[in-house]
Amino acid sequence: MDWYNENWNGRVFPFFKRPALTLDTSLSTGKYPWADEDAIDILGKYFEKFQVDNKDFSFNKYWPNEETFMPLNCLRSKENQWQWVEPEPLTLKMLVESAKAGHWLYV
Repeated sequence: MDWYNENWNGRVFPFFKRPALTLDTSLSTGKYPWADEDAIDILGKYFEKFQVDNKDFSFNKYWPNEETFMPLNCLRSKENQWQWVEPEPLTLKMLVESAKAGHWLYV
């Protein structure tokens, strides 16, 4: 949690306070979700720094809608239109527990 606070939990503007985080703070949903580009970068550094085996980690489980680009979705039939998929929450607690275990625990 300290690693995340020091490296990634900065102020948006100098006069704003840092967001208060708990172990239950979700990084993929809720009030402070990461963009998928940031998530790829931060999680890559997390897996490397804490030597967490990421073979069971599924990025699309936590960011299922980021790879989808459907500019003409409205022209498709209703059955074939792309639908929003609610992402699973990825919490700081999940990162802490997986770092302790050395592999991704949440399959």
